[in-house]
Parts: sequence; structure tokens; C-alpha cells
Amino acid sequence: MNTIKRLMFIMAGTALLTSCGGGKDKDGKVLDSPANGEITVAVDQSFQQIIEAEKTAFEKTFPYTKINLVYKPEGEAVAMMLNGKARMAVIARELDANEKAIFKRDDFRYKSYKFAGDGIALITNKANRDTLITTKDLEAIMRGTKKKMSSSGKDIVLVFDGTSSSNLTFLIDTFKIDRKIKASFFAAKSNEEVIEYVKTHPNAMGVIGSNWISDGDDPTSLTFIRSINVLSVANKPNPTKDDYYQPFGYNLALKKYPLTRQIKLILKEAHMGLGTGFVNYMTLEQGQLIVYKNGLIPLTQPLQIRQVKTE
Repeated sequence: MNTIKRLMFIMAGTALLTSCGGGKDKDGKVLDSPANGEITVAVDQSFQQIIEAEKTAFEKTFPYTKINLVYKPEGEAVAMMLNGKARMAVIARELDANEKAIFKRDDFRYKSYKFAGDGIALITNKANRDTLITTKDLEAIMRGTKKKMSSSGKDIVLVFDGTSSSNLTFLIDTFKIDRKIKASFFAAKSNEEVIEYVKTHPNAMGVIGSNWISDGDDPTSLTFIRSINVLSVANKPNPTKDDYYQPFGYNLALKKYPLTRQIKLILKEAHMGLGTGFVNYMTLEQGQLIVYKNGLIPLTQPLQIRQVKTE
């Protein structure tokens, strides 16, 4: 798409946000519109950094809007949406059969949008000298058959941001593991608490969303990445050094990093309201530029990747 066509497309999207929607419901209550009103969005805590960046930019562009972000483990975020306490859920999967059945029972349709690609980052204490891991070893740790740190010989403590977080669900589904995990497991309350736990426990291995450590311009992200090790992961049984990759932009975009996933926007909205406006913004060019700036992969706008030859 050339520059003129792209500009016309953005202008058309902006016109849609500002002119459509609104009105009143059957009880006479004024409804929000794509560029006016207030809604609540339930967000899996792994995606706090990127969604806060999108909210800030959206509200600055559309000053008559207010997006209330509530951070919950993935299962609780979906429950909030199903119970009408949130207009949208930001999670790392599609709805399951039971969740879809609730929509069917209530005769209510939902919409699912792909938004961004990110990775599951594995982190350890700075005292841990071994910064390489294979997916086979990670699966063994999850199943409880590998229990010792390679470098220290101490028992590994896996640290997640809750028992129903998207990070835990992703690994369980990836390795097809029963939810009754036998490994030594510690449940923190947030990705930030996972990082803090790892910083003070040499035998801990934390599991977080890569967007917490991907934004090179964010002081918080820089502080986090300097205080822990980010493990490189290989998906081969007998890997060489070149088979290991870290969960950052280039490796995610080329699908070289093994533990990648998509962030989904699940919208429950009966009219063209503020939820539609926020989704449109995040999936159009400006919102996808924010995704790229935060070190994640835009999924709804073209991403050009160029390999530069070096002498």
C-alpha cells in the first residue's frame, strides 16, 4: 500500500471511530460510541506493558474516552467478560468450548481479533551461569522429571504469575501436560513479582511475557533485563550454539524462537461502541506501530524484515 492509499485508509478508520455508534439502549441509557465513553477491559497481566501503551495513545487521540484496565490471570479475565464486568478480554488463546457455550446460551455473539505476537520468556537469577535451555529440558522441568539446576545442582523452583495465567496455560498446552504439575512451583501475583522473586532466589526459573523485557526505550524494561538472565531456547534434541534463540523481536518475527504465541482481543459488544473503537485503533497502523515499538510482532499490518549482509 503506497503512502497516499495508507493515509486514506487511516483517515477512513478515524472517521469511522468518530461518527458511528452511540445512541440509546432499550432502557433509554446513552450508549458509548467508538470515540466517546468509558469501558472496562480485562487484561491478562502478562500483557500489561503493551496494553497500557495502547490505552495511553488511544485516550490521547480520543480525549472523550476512558479505558479502565483491570489485570487478572487469563481465566479470571475471561470470566469478567462473560459476566458482563468487562467489555473485552485480552488473552493468549481463543475461547474454549465451555466459554463459547455461555455465549450460545445467552444468544450473544463475540468477536475475536488477532493483535500481536509475543513470546514466553524464561528468566533466571544472575548467579545462574547456564543461560541455555532446550524445550525438551523445559518440558522435563514442567513434568517434574528434571529437578536440578545444571550449574548449581540446587532444586529448580518454577515461578509463574498465578495458577490460571496465560503463561502457565501456554506451557501446559504446548507440552500436553496434566494440570496437576509435580514440579516445585511457586505462584506469584504478577509478572513483576516473578521478576522480583527470581532476582532474590538463585534456584528460581521465572516464566513471564516477553513484552515485560522487550521495550528498549522503557526504563522499567531496561532495569528488569539488567537484573536477571534471559534464557536462550533451542527446539532441537542436540542443538549447537546457533540453534538457541532469545524472545526478542527479530527471532519472534521469523518464528525462530520456539515459545511464541498470539495475543487475542475478545470483544463482547452488542453495539458499535468504545470496544470497537479501541480494537480498531490497536489493529490499524498506529496501534500496530506501538506493538512494534514495544518489541512485539504486529499481526494485522505488514512487517518488512530485511537481512543485511555483513562483510
